Amino acid sequence: MPSAKRAKRDKRDKREHKLPGAAAAAAAPAPSAPAPASATYVYADDDELSPGEVVANTTSMALCGCYVAYSIGRPVSFVAYLTFLPKIIIGGYLGGYLILMVFGVAFAAFVKHVWRLPVSPDSDLWTDEAQAILFPCSSEARVVARRRSCDVDHLVYACRDLDEGVAHIHKLLGMKPAYGGAHPKFGTHNALLSLGSGSYLEIIAPDPNRIEQGTKPKIFGLDDDISSANNMDRLTAFAVHPSPSVKGATFELIAQSLRLAGCKIGPITSGERRSPDGRALRWRFTSPYFARGAQPFVVDWGLAGSSAEARRSPAFTAPKGCKLARLICYCRDEETRAGVEELHRRIGLVGNNGNGRASRVPVVVEKDDGPAYDLVAEIITPKGQKVCLGRRSTAQRG
Repeated sequence: MPSAKRAKRDKRDKREHKLPGAAAAAAAPAPSAPAPASATYVYADDDELSPGEVVANTTSMALCGCYVAYSIGRPVSFVAYLTFLPKIIIGGYLGGYLILMVFGVAFAAFVKHVWRLPVSPDSDLWTDEAQAILFPCSSEARVVARRRSCDVDHLVYACRDLDEGVAHIHKLLGMKPAYGGAHPKFGTHNALLSLGSGSYLEIIAPDPNRIEQGTKPKIFGLDDDISSANNMDRLTAFAVHPSPSVKGATFELIAQSLRLAGCKIGPITSGERRSPDGRALRWRFTSPYFARGAQPFVVDWGLAGSSAEARRSPAFTAPKGCKLARLICYCRDEETRAGVEELHRRIGLVGNNGNGRASRVPVVVEKDDGPAYDLVAEIITPKGQKVCLGRRSTAQRG
């Protein structure tokens, strides 16, 4: 109902559009600079009902009105006739409002606890997301669409041997990646190279120490000989993180969008490893096991929090000098290309979900003969050369 939407918006205005914890800290402008326009989170900005909400409101009011009329019975006096219609109208309005409110709360609980869809931790954001699922054309859905925004977090370059992979990247880009650490849970270890704009390159390979202990790699196609032959020495996947410049863009919302788009995301888990200097790195992520080609997985380094938390990302700690110009997803046919573009649109990767922004690293989808999916990254080296990293690993002078 319009009045209910208005009351909900007024309540949020009194809270000064406050977001929980780290998200609120990120949204606050720095003392020396004004906040960018994209950092303003706009709640439901109108009272207009969508067609679906109109049908739901009308149906619930009509049913409640009929029940009130049935309960009152046929009027037997002139005074009863005068009050009959107002009773039906008031009873139908209040009863319909109560039914929709209870149903909305029940559906939000169903989304979180029964459907087990990832939802944002803040209750207002969570209920908006449930309302957006229930009524895709509602004002809440438009607000959720503006919040839905992500950027490239890192590219995954898989190789048979980490030292060989590091040597290849060093020769190609002119920058030597630094050793990152081991992933005991997955049986892998990695090296890292910052690519600017909050992104980095991860060179990953089976960890010989873990293999000796019987732990085989379980991600990025490194778990069996057949897929390993096709996934070695190339970009196999990429990850995204919520856009830190968009207030209300949460890790859960991006993971939720992937799931609603029909992608498997696996359980949301926490990762941890120690860097060579002994620092403990912790992050949250959807399962990388399902990341293939153009379908990313989602990572949360706490980029929406304080600067100290944001510095946990290897994008800020790995060797710097290279810049990721754009990421190209090549698809075999036009139908696949259209599907990938729709997937990226639905998770807010290309900036056309109503939030008025584009990804910091452009992600484009092109048709090309070859594998079903093929990732190629255009990287600017410290010497100004444009290098394509992927199956088409060739250097070009910029």
